[in-house]
Amino acid sequence: MARVTWTDVAPRDGLQNISDVVPTAAKVELVRGLLNAGVPLVEAGAFVSPKWVPQMADSAEVISAFSANEKPRFRALIPNLEGLERAVESGITRVLFTIGATDEFNRRNVNKSVDESLDELDAIVAAGNVSVDVALSVAFGCPFSGRVEPKVVVDLCRELVERGVNEVGIADTIGVATPSAVRNLCTRVSHVAPSEVLSLHLHDTRGLAVANVLAAYEVGFTRFDGSVGGVGGCPFAPRSTGNVCSEDALSALVSVGAEIDADLAAYCDVASGLADVLGHDLPGKLYRAGIWSGNAT
Repeated sequence: MARVTWTDVAPRDGLQNISDVVPTAAKVELVRGLLNAGVPLVEAGAFVSPKWVPQMADSAEVISAFSANEKPRFRALIPNLEGLERAVESGITRVLFTIGATDEFNRRNVNKSVDESLDELDAIVAAGNVSVDVALSVAFGCPFSGRVEPKVVVDLCRELVERGVNEVGIADTIGVATPSAVRNLCTRVSHVAPSEVLSLHLHDTRGLAVANVLAAYEVGFTRFDGSVGGVGGCPFAPRSTGNVCSEDALSALVSVGAEIDADLAAYCDVASGLADVLGHDLPGKLYRAGIWSGNAT
């Protein structure tokens, strides 16, 4: 029985590949709803080029709608030092930097080799004015290079910790992980990095994300990313639809004894509201079916 720390990435990873622009006011309402539901950390936006990710062009406006007391519960994606500067100007104190586990994915994503991204990471960490998390993308498989050997991920995790990052998020970017693969990789990285700096970012592309969350929890992981309603995916990886649904995964964790900070009923309300904004049902199940009380229906 352990307390789980959940990061909801819907305002960034969840919305970034939606073609229709989501109004700024709706994004603010989404972030506000997640905060009010008790989510410990919200990925509130990204300071990236609007040419490549137009949905994130208003991230500064979204973040400016919140008080200085609320912003410590925010994280924002940055691709480089310029993005870091913009994030700091907006009051962000925690950022996310992405590095692929393969050179091919990293070049497609940020037009750099893995080594070049590691050098840029050093400069970002050296700036010293924010906590720096790293998402280690395509850790279980790459759409361009195929299977990724666990040793590659373990070695990168060790190196990232040595370079002073706050958190290493092992990401199943294209949703190819299985419970056995998750147990294996999470156990191996736990030997080179303390548990408090490790997290897991899962996609439900092939329907195993909630099972994978439970598998990671069984071997000691307590930090996870997810997206309310299961909205999202990676625009730079073909067919990588669907982040793990936050409220579905949290409900499963509670069922095996985990302690959580968020209120599941409130979480479901946020999912329903987002579905209304987007004009269609979201992949998540709990918000549509409801939390079962155990009584006859």
